[in-house]
Amino acid sequence: MLSKNVQEALNAQIQKEAYASNAYLTLATWAEEKNLDGIAAYFYAASEDERTHMLQMYKYVNTYGGSAMIKPLNDSSVKLKTLLDVFKYVFDLEHEVTIAINKLAKLTYEENDFATFKFLEAFVVEQQHSERSVNELIDMITRVGCDEKNLYYLNKTFRKTEERKAFGVKTLHDVQDE
Repeated sequence: MLSKNVQEALNAQIQKEAYASNAYLTLATWAEEKNLDGIAAYFYAASEDERTHMLQMYKYVNTYGGSAMIKPLNDSSVKLKTLLDVFKYVFDLEHEVTIAINKLAKLTYEENDFATFKFLEAFVVEQQHSERSVNELIDMITRVGCDEKNLYYLNKTFRKTEERKAFGVKTLHDVQDE
């Protein structure tokens, strides 16, 4: 049975995951409006990942004696001009989730809820990888630039990466993370 504190913290994390999922959908629209289908595919996949995390936590709370809930979401629309602005926003979004998941893991540890602590372990590691990945994308975008010609190249790079993921082809990051 989950303690009240752990249940409340998990429900707060569920809310953060839902917000992140919606924010990524908004970013996908931003990319689609600029005919950047490869970048949009990245954001659609990121939205699905966040939604999956939300559902995993939601089911965990309900399975282990809690009552999962989600409040109506605030507006997750963002007003960003350049691709670099977008990915700086993405980093901030991921970093906020990282801080929250780490606090949640700390709480479960302090409450001796080691089953929930173990459940959260994969999320902690995934957030670390997500931040590193977004930082690498920011570095790439900064080096290449965001003018129209370079957006075409960046979009093509994102498209190829998302296609590889869809077909189960490992990327350099996947190999490094093993």
